[in-house]
Amino acid sequence: MKRIKALSLLLVLVLFCLPSEARRKPVIGIAPGYKGAEYSNLRRTYTDAILRSGGIPFILPQVSDASSASEILRHVDGVMLTGGVDLDPAYYGEAVLNETVEVDSHRDTVDILYARAAIEGRLPVLAICRGEQLMNVVLGGSLYQDLPTQKPSGIMHRQKEDGIVPTHEISVERESMLYRIMGSDRLKVNSLHHQAVKDPSPLVTVTARADDGVVEAYESNEKGRWLLAVQFHPEVLVRVDDSWLKLFKAFVKAAR
Repeated sequence: MKRIKALSLLLVLVLFCLPSEARRKPVIGIAPGYKGAEYSNLRRTYTDAILRSGGIPFILPQVSDASSASEILRHVDGVMLTGGVDLDPAYYGEAVLNETVEVDSHRDTVDILYARAAIEGRLPVLAICRGEQLMNVVLGGSLYQDLPTQKPSGIMHRQKEDGIVPTHEISVERESMLYRIMGSDRLKVNSLHHQAVKDPSPLVTVTARADDGVVEAYESNEKGRWLLAVQFHPEVLVRVDDSWLKLFKAFVKAAR
């Protein structure tokens, strides 16, 4: 028994002496979709990308108040806001434009609570597609409700091809975090959306655009705050191109 206790104490001492990143993998809170009492619309591609990048995915539960969201986020190291249906345009002072706009008020409420709590808690945030749009609105920006109606172009932003197929290129600012991570000022991405950032929040800098001017990425203006938002779906692209794991690895590293 004494020998077991001695070995246990030795293990504790060894673990304590290890660098923090070796003791515990970063926990990434992932916002899924919600429909009533059910969780929905969280594809395995999100959790797989975090696992492959050295993080531990944690599905964020439904909450109904800011204090609960903040308390839950005390137990994670980073937050990922995921894709899904459209954000209610009432949040940026507009009425629904047309029948293409599909909203889920319950999910809006939960996602916004977590987005605000992540900002207040200064957690690293990776926002994808709907998540990118939602974070822009939370920070004071607005959206195009329907690109084909409000900003028609030759680029089909809601592609017919499978999501693993990149269908158009984007230009990346060389001074941006996205450029430092991916190492290129031209990237080919997938496109699975019909809404997009219209007026960027004054708290962010647009760092990538499609050739028709649609915002494809932005990051925080605030020094020391890790926020990367992308309109495309890198968690799908990693299924066929491992280079996109660099984006998730950078996020998990920031969460350490």
